[in-house]
Amino acid sequence: MPILNKKGLSMIEAIASIFIITLVLTTAISIIVSVRNNTIATNERIVATQVGSQIRDEIVSSSTYDLVILWMNGEEKTVTSSTCSLSPFGCTPFEFEANDQIFDTNLTIIFHTPTAQSLQYEIIHFTIIINYYSSRTIELEGTIYE
Repeated sequence: MPILNKKGLSMIEAIASIFIITLVLTTAISIIVSVRNNTIATNERIVATQVGSQIRDEIVSSSTYDLVILWMNGEEKTVTSSTCSLSPFGCTPFEFEANDQIFDTNLTIIFHTPTAQSLQYEIIHFTIIINYYSSRTIELEGTIYE
């Protein structure tokens, strides 16, 4: 069998090399985009945590146990930006701003139904839920006590 003098690449070798290079580049780009999105989400989580802590502190400092328990009337209450005017602390928590972003529509505050034990010790538990970066949420717990 005679030995052929090959110069250059065959068509199959060229297509295979292009396929491998495309596969490597596509994988690298998807990894870079994923890392970027996770970095942005982490930064948004930090900001949401800071805002949530400020809101929790504002609610605790501006509310009294007697006022909130009277407003709750033994029921669980949910406060959003559209119902905040009916709450004992007003709409102030929905006006906090961080990084030029106001979390008013992404914020929900839930005052949990009082239990016998929480009534005995005069404690009100509430949860602050903040939606940040797409559909990710963070929850912060707070208490108001006498």
